[in-house]
Amino acid sequence: MATRDAVFPAERQALYEKHRYSAAVRSDTLLFVSGQVGSRADGSPEPDFEAQVRRAFANLEATLGAGGCTLDDVIDVTSFHTDPEQQMGLAMAVKNEKFPHAPFPNWTAVGVNWLAGFDFEIKVTARIPSHASTSVSRRNPPTMWDMGGLGYSHISVAEPGRLAFLSGQIAATPDGGEVPEDLAGQAQLATASLAAALEDLEATAKDIVMLRVYVVDATSEAFGKALTPLRELIGDAMPSITTIGVQALYKPEIKVEIEMVVRLP
Repeated sequence: MATRDAVFPAERQALYEKHRYSAAVRSDTLLFVSGQVGSRADGSPEPDFEAQVRRAFANLEATLGAGGCTLDDVIDVTSFHTDPEQQMGLAMAVKNEKFPHAPFPNWTAVGVNWLAGFDFEIKVTARIPSHASTSVSRRNPPTMWDMGGLGYSHISVAEPGRLAFLSGQIAATPDGGEVPEDLAGQAQLATASLAAALEDLEATAKDIVMLRVYVVDATSEAFGKALTPLRELIGDAMPSITTIGVQALYKPEIKVEIEMVVRLP
């Protein structure tokens, strides 16, 4: 039977209880960590951006440690930035210190308008290594664009449970060719990467567990364009899906990004 319990880092449980949520939830072999920000012990933000990012990673490591994990056990990462174009360099410099060697975790970076007074937030899923049968493997298929060269992995597979977590897919090609500027064309390429990942994993659309679609400056019309090729990929499969409007993604020219989790057959 599946087990589930809350995890809190030392001396910060009162802060979480005040806001009525858990720092992380341990479910069998996986640890799901709430978004971590650069907050001091009293919950206030570090005023300097680099110090705030470093504090967020320190809080992340403390939460992982409370759950029996380290950064080496991280499977999937999502980071949130209030001004990605200006902040990404510093944030990624700290990230490269924390994850200096391959195999790298998945990563999705999202620009947002509000983080409760903070400018950076990072949330992760990790495997719990105390379970003898747990493991994580990374994949960067040649049929997908070169993410390994940037210090990330396209796919992380967690065992047991046979779950594959994908980094957010954007408009990029394996040969590094030009990509369309329009949303519909970018969504087509991002969906093609999802299809390539399914093929590499020997899975189908019916094995998709979760999809999360980020669209810049979203409207109903924009989401319609983003979801059209995705619906073609899904067919009559009915995975869970979340659509989110954001102010920016990893680079200014990116208009859509799609995350996916797959149950391996």
